[in-house]
Amino acid sequence: MPATGQHNEQATEVPDLNTEESARLGENPARFLVEEIDIDTGAGTSGELIVARIRGIATRELVDYWEGVERWLARQEDREPREDVLDALQERREELEANGEGLSQAGMAPVERREAAAERDAESVAVLVDEDGEEVPWSRQEGAVVGASR
Repeated sequence: MPATGQHNEQATEVPDLNTEESARLGENPARFLVEEIDIDTGAGTSGELIVARIRGIATRELVDYWEGVERWLARQEDREPREDVLDALQERREELEANGEGLSQAGMAPVERREAAAERDAESVAVLVDEDGEEVPWSRQEGAVVGASR
């Protein structure tokens, strides 16, 4: 039977720069940004959650809010904003500017996703070939090696 009164050292209140803006945008970035980014010692890092969430941000407006919250938290904690976080946010901003906002597959049929990928030059250049260098279908992988098609 699971315990219902377990102690949780991380169960502190998460700060919120602007509760109205957090509600409007659907999340409080401080929930993630209060975590430390540590060097990965092989057991994973708490910072991986921050970066994973940044990669899933769907709008530039939310990227800007995250950046503002990171800078606000830095002032609250008397530190500089973390370059790793700012770099990840800038990278996501550039991806959204280049590819459009929203989740990349939301509301798109498979054909539309393939067409959008082709427009971004995201075509696969790997094919399976047999011992003689002849292309074989992916479903027949026995004895095949990966070779470049172009």
